[in-house]
Amino acid sequence: MGVSCDRLYACDGLENDLVRDFDAWMQAADFLYTRTLQRIGYTPFLHHEVSTVGLLASAASLAGYVALMEYEVPKSVRGPSGFSWNGRADLWFSTQERHYSIESKRGYVRATSENLSGMLRAALDDVRCLRADENTYAAGMLTCFVKYHDRTATYEEFARSEQVSLSYRIGPEGKDGAYIFFAVVGEQG
Repeated sequence: MGVSCDRLYACDGLENDLVRDFDAWMQAADFLYTRTLQRIGYTPFLHHEVSTVGLLASAASLAGYVALMEYEVPKSVRGPSGFSWNGRADLWFSTQERHYSIESKRGYVRATSENLSGMLRAALDDVRCLRADENTYAAGMLTCFVKYHDRTATYEEFARSEQVSLSYRIGPEGKDGAYIFFAVVGEQG
């Protein structure tokens, strides 16, 4: 595909298969992101979470996976109440061997480490409501696009923080590029 996707970080202890699956997915995401940027002239992550997840679902399909977005899934509150309901998860994809549930949040244009951390934590809180039998792995995902070049150092630093399990940069370096951060809950099923 001739893409420039960079895996910035993978924490110790992640399964090699998971990293390979995500690498293939993010290579496809880089291809689609860059093509969209070239054709429409601005980042495809600008609009809202649904268009962002839509592009990433398309990338999962391009990587050879089966992908569903906004799929209905049983959710529950952990703890004594055990309240449950039917909700929607942002993205699910399957490689045949493994199934991934992803809950997504978008980062702020004027990012700080504190708000990036808070948004990834919010995505992880959403993941914790998913039933364990819905996936092999689940992850909170935070997507950010670079509007101001002086923020790249913040994204690069956050990519290697202890809260992040896996991180990527897609698209061009600097302005209009994007960072994607994952907090992987672990094998669920």
